[in-house]
Amino acid sequence: MSRAQWKSRFCVPAMLLALAAACGCTINKSRMATEQLVVSDAVDRVVAQVDFSPLSGQKVYFDTKYLSSAKLAGNPNVEYLTSSLRQQMLAYDCRLTEKPEEADLVVEARVGALGNDGNEATYGIPGSAAVTAAAAFAVGIPATASFPELSVGRRNHQWGAAKIGLFAYDRASHQRVWQAGVATGASQARELWILGIGPMQRGRVYKAAHESLDERAQVVKDGKSLSNLDPLEAYGASIDFQGGLRRLPPASPTSPSQTQSRQVLPTSAAAPP
Repeated sequence: MSRAQWKSRFCVPAMLLALAAACGCTINKSRMATEQLVVSDAVDRVVAQVDFSPLSGQKVYFDTKYLSSAKLAGNPNVEYLTSSLRQQMLAYDCRLTEKPEEADLVVEARVGALGNDGNEATYGIPGSAAVTAAAAFAVGIPATASFPELSVGRRNHQWGAAKIGLFAYDRASHQRVWQAGVATGASQARELWILGIGPMQRGRVYKAAHESLDERAQVVKDGKSLSNLDPLEAYGASIDFQGGLRRLPPASPTSPSQTQSRQVLPTSAAAPP
């Protein structure tokens, strides 16, 4: 074997491996915070879609039995969803009561989805842990020796979703009053490593988490400032309701965040035969 062949066959691959090792080997194993962030951001997005203005100024009891008893996998944070809906109702000047008999209307909520999915891709040779996990599903393959990951890059994608439905009826007559329809919200977070350098992060949850107090919007105190915000911004804004501002303005039907259908019925509507 000539000297040039020996260099091309052994030296070049060895140099590439050394370069990859020198670039770093950052590995992020726990993603619990990211998973919680994408799910809670999906809740924020779906709750911001709900326009409670038809119920403004009325005494409302919020029935949460179909939220607290929802059969959802993964132990989702239903309490965050419940409190977010209460905040949105108060922002629209709904007078929440602690007992059903004190209210004129009952708002009932349900949750169809609340959770996250994640996937990870490695561009190169995965480490022994991934190979052992894959071999566990095959029969007759012996256990492999331990070896490190040799990859050019890796990406991780977390996706959170929430789906809710709400409607209201008269407490005394049980006649239909209002329905918000079904609303769905989603959020995602992406991470990328190249030659061990990273993570390079993309997603609204990262921007909000890294945002300083100076970069956040000032406290909203008047209706003109509030009208300039879209429903998601208004939901997440710091608002002072103690002045002349009493409630959120009705959401525009053409707003990108208002994607669900809604139907408003008068309280005195006759029951169907």
